[in-house]
Amino acid sequence: MKKRSLKIGTATLLCVGAMFFAGCGVKDDVVKGSETAGEIQEEQILEENKAENSDEADAHVLKEEDVVDDTDVENEVDSDKKNAEKAQELYEAQIRHYYSGVLSQIIGVRQLPDGELDTSSLDAGFGEMRDNHFAVTDIDGDGREELIVCYANAIMAGMMEIIYDYDPVLGKLKREFTQFPALTYYDNGIIKAEASHNHSRGEFWPITLFRYEPKRDSYEQIGYACAWDKAISDSYEGQPFPDELDVDGDGTIYCIQTDTSVKDAFEWYEDYKYDQADFEEWYNGLMKGAEEISIEYQPMEYESFAAFTPAYLKLLADEAGKERLDTDSDLGLLILNEDYYLDAAKTLLSEKYNVELDQPEPDFEEYTVGTISGREIFTFTALDSGDLSYSGEKVGDVTIFGIYPGISENGAWEKLKAYGFYASPYGEVENCLITGEGFGNVSIWFSAEDGIVTDITVRPFCAFAG
Repeated sequence: MKKRSLKIGTATLLCVGAMFFAGCGVKDDVVKGSETAGEIQEEQILEENKAENSDEADAHVLKEEDVVDDTDVENEVDSDKKNAEKAQELYEAQIRHYYSGVLSQIIGVRQLPDGELDTSSLDAGFGEMRDNHFAVTDIDGDGREELIVCYANAIMAGMMEIIYDYDPVLGKLKREFTQFPALTYYDNGIIKAEASHNHSRGEFWPITLFRYEPKRDSYEQIGYACAWDKAISDSYEGQPFPDELDVDGDGTIYCIQTDTSVKDAFEWYEDYKYDQADFEEWYNGLMKGAEEISIEYQPMEYESFAAFTPAYLKLLADEAGKERLDTDSDLGLLILNEDYYLDAAKTLLSEKYNVELDQPEPDFEEYTVGTISGREIFTFTALDSGDLSYSGEKVGDVTIFGIYPGISENGAWEKLKAYGFYASPYGEVENCLITGEGFGNVSIWFSAEDGIVTDITVRPFCAFAG
């Protein structure tokens, strides 16, 4: 600012000097020249000031733009982070939703998705399905949760613990591991599996070690060990206990197999050749200080996984409903939020849309119709889980998962897909869709004429319900 005032003062003095020379009779050309010089310098000063002001203004603008840009970047980063978190939440929920279907099949029809279950103990009354257990956790450390099924309510040969892995991108379920359910999991990807029986000649219980191999997404056998105690048997098929190999003299030697083609237990006399120190070196070399993982098993019953499917469907509904203004009048969404949605649907239709409810068949009180001006548009059947039908015409903004009588057939499919519906393999009609096979899912089917939806029916669904 001081520099700018100095320039303005100089210009003023030049102008005064020019006036003085003119008043004293100095030649016109001199005065004219002085005036021209003054004007030129003044213009230069003004231009300099203008440029200076412009530079400061530009700098100010740039600073403001920089701040705006930083804010935009921060907002964009926050938005990307939130989107990534939502995508991850939906990804995890989708996996659990699928596992809910597997568990529903096990408890509903006592069947594995890829094999058989020995149900002889259940049939004989020795315990119930809930006496078995399951867990959902990322046991192999690949960043995706697995389903561990521990089925022990069976004869010894029918007991098993299975690790299933579902990849929602590929849409495939894979069995990663199956063994007798006497397992210890470690944080280095190793599973120690104890044998169902100890056929060895020692107190040490035979173990087989498996390690998770990321490239194969499965567990590979990496070793086996059992023991021979001299106190239990001083000979093996006529062969004496090899005292010379029992360096520490504790009366125990080990059979250790380190390849993946492990023979049936303790088959050969010559395999028993390792001392306690050898065993510890082998075992500790594989474990490398790994910590045991504590698994939170749940009883094999619906209550243990009842939240899986609703959580997934509600996430989809929230996303699909972002651009909708009529979700409060969506009868389908009531299934996701109400214990018995038929009552909620009746209340909504009668109070908000003046739908008249009537039971036309006195001997069939589970059946209710909803009419407007004498036209039957809604029907409610309170049998099993209950179903609701919507036909003939659209009433206000009432929909079922966004669809209504009068919407195009293609439009109906697109809207239903957004809510997780897909073509049902159990459907007996063309336009039949479900959100999944397990407990807590929804089925919907509709008829259409000339590509326009005319009738819609919706109900809770489970393919394995009795």
